[in-house]
Amino acid sequence: MDALTIPGTVAALGEVTNYVLAAAAAAGLDEKMSYRLRLAVDEIATNVVTHGYAEAGLSGTLTIWADQDEKHLTVYLEDSGVTYDPHQALPENGPRPSLEEPPVGGLGAFLALAGVNQFHYQQIQGRNRSTFVVRRMEPTGDHLLLVDKDELRLNALARWLEEWGPAVSTATGKAHALALLAAWRFDAVLIDLAVASQNDFALLRRLQSEAEGRQGPVIVLASPVEEIEISRCIELGVVDYLHYPLDLALLKLRLQAHLARRDLQTEAASARLALDEMKHLADQLRLVILPLGIALSAEKEFDRLLERIVVEAKRICKADAGTLYLRAADDHLHFTITQTDSLGVAYGGTTGRPVPYSPLPLYDENGAPNYHNVATYVAHHGRTVNIPDVYQAPGFDFSGTRVFDQANGYRSISCLTVPLKRHDVIGVLQLLNARDPGHDLTIPFSEYHQLVAESLASQAAIVLHNHILRQRQEELQEFGRELEIARQIQASFLPVELPRPPGWEIAVRFRPARVVAGDFYDVFATSGGRIGLVVADVCGKGVGAALFMALVRSLLRAFAQRLENQPRSGPPASISDSEPDRPVLSETADALLDTISLTNLYLVRNHLQTNMFATLFFGVLDPSTGYLSYVNGGHNPPAVLNGGQVRLRLAPTGPAVGLRADARFEVGEAHLAPADVLLVYTDGLTEARDPHGVMLTEKRFLSLIPAQLESAGALLDHVESVVQAHVSVAGQYDDITILAVKRAG
Repeated sequence: MDALTIPGTVAALGEVTNYVLAAAAAAGLDEKMSYRLRLAVDEIATNVVTHGYAEAGLSGTLTIWADQDEKHLTVYLEDSGVTYDPHQALPENGPRPSLEEPPVGGLGAFLALAGVNQFHYQQIQGRNRSTFVVRRMEPTGDHLLLVDKDELRLNALARWLEEWGPAVSTATGKAHALALLAAWRFDAVLIDLAVASQNDFALLRRLQSEAEGRQGPVIVLASPVEEIEISRCIELGVVDYLHYPLDLALLKLRLQAHLARRDLQTEAASARLALDEMKHLADQLRLVILPLGIALSAEKEFDRLLERIVVEAKRICKADAGTLYLRAADDHLHFTITQTDSLGVAYGGTTGRPVPYSPLPLYDENGAPNYHNVATYVAHHGRTVNIPDVYQAPGFDFSGTRVFDQANGYRSISCLTVPLKRHDVIGVLQLLNARDPGHDLTIPFSEYHQLVAESLASQAAIVLHNHILRQRQEELQEFGRELEIARQIQASFLPVELPRPPGWEIAVRFRPARVVAGDFYDVFATSGGRIGLVVADVCGKGVGAALFMALVRSLLRAFAQRLENQPRSGPPASISDSEPDRPVLSETADALLDTISLTNLYLVRNHLQTNMFATLFFGVLDPSTGYLSYVNGGHNPPAVLNGGQVRLRLAPTGPAVGLRADARFEVGEAHLAPADVLLVYTDGLTEARDPHGVMLTEKRFLSLIPAQLESAGALLDHVESVVQAHVSVAGQYDDITILAVKRAG
């Protein structure tokens, strides 16, 4: 950049700042290094204006310019004021202030020299020149410090080392070195013996007293005749020495060896620390987490169990607040326990106080996963989220937390959210504000806290999962008992004994696909000597179909009372004179129509909203003549068989009951001759499926009926064997009901 010359006044110092920032931006310095360079140049420029010009009664100018190469940015500042070497103003044993928070009222030279990698002061032709050198990028490899009063030797060695690879900072004396050591972490320090031995080896003593061991190995550079001083340096912690004139190849090898040893020591220390942490964690698992898991397993009361999970998690992780969410079937995370110790707030658990917060939806109105809340995010991903400060956490919505804080004078800071996972995430544990007991401060949750919380959450998830399973098992057992009662009640709807009119045989098979069925049958004798035959199939399966079946069966029985008292009468007009012995069925037909129509009307008026309906076959048989009146309400057409062949099909005479109020039904009539068999069945028979999902079909099972069967029961045994052979291992798909009525030959 072109040089800038300005008056040496306080008012003009802003132009120096602007020039430095422009040079830093052009060199690509990061924000931290730009700040340090600006601070260093500002301090020296301010000293020049204040002390070099104003206090000395002089006036003059400041000239500033900058150069850069591939690695460095160099800024030069010249003035003609009073001679002022910043090295001489450095405190020898003073405090070490932070460059990020400079102290008020002094230590300008310290800040200037500590903030840059290299600083040089020269007098050139009566002018003071301060040179500031910074690396354009933070060192990614090793960072070395060279300390030597001989600036020519110092700069030559620095250039050679940087060509080799490491980043290098330089100091020309003890005070300058201390300033740099306070501001930077060096991987190795090379010190000329003259500086190292100054003031009874004060610099080495200072390095040796560093409690935190921040700096790397120290190497002394000396002449061969200084053996006694070298021995004293080694006593003070120096690890190696080299003689002048330096053999650069040997220096490189020795540096590489010490840096490699330093790396091994660092790795070993890290491994020891990790091992100590693992031992500590193992002790926590053995002495705290596992016993706690056993104690949780012994807890029988669910609310107390949930509360204890939160209390123990807060205790182990030293958290001020904790919340436990459980995932519900409605795809929400429900607050079950929430506690904040410092506020004395506790909801849920054994407190008896319901949690006043609304559940968190896991999905939005469009069905997309809700990732806005950290708890729902953790529930979806099953991974822990550790946030140092919730007010500085982009990507998550902590508006509810802010509202709570404002309402209660609280400040939520650190947040640890852990999934309770057993195959799937069944809940989320959230802890707030880890406390530092020694200083009563809120601190971030550490990696150790996270490991312990995850271990506790794993134990808690197992206990909760088992507890929920026990609850569900008890519910299922209760449901099973209720289903058994329902099965017994449904069985009571079926006839205990079937009528046995002379010359006839009636047999039934009833096979529910579940505990209760939507199929039913009824066979009853009327006072007029007739036999009522009913087979029905309610849409669907299970409990709902069984309840609807009970209703339909009760309606049919109630409305069929007229059939009980129907006398026999003459032949109907539809019967030909060639068979004058047929009975008259007109009054029976009227009663049958009334029964079906009234049942349909009741179902439509009172239960249409359930979308339930039933197909049914209701027939009235006169055993003395073999004549049958029937209504087929949308049911599979029963077959009349003789000699294994289908002689007749009884087609539907109306729709299923329960669909339409204006449904019309008609009565069909048929005659069962000697040796005829009436076979009535539900679609569970024809739709029986093999392991590949192929249905049995009506055509196939009818084709497999043999010509000769001894009885109606034998026919049904054969049909059942056909179904079982077809289904094989697939299991029963639907309820199956089969009714066979056989007239003697």
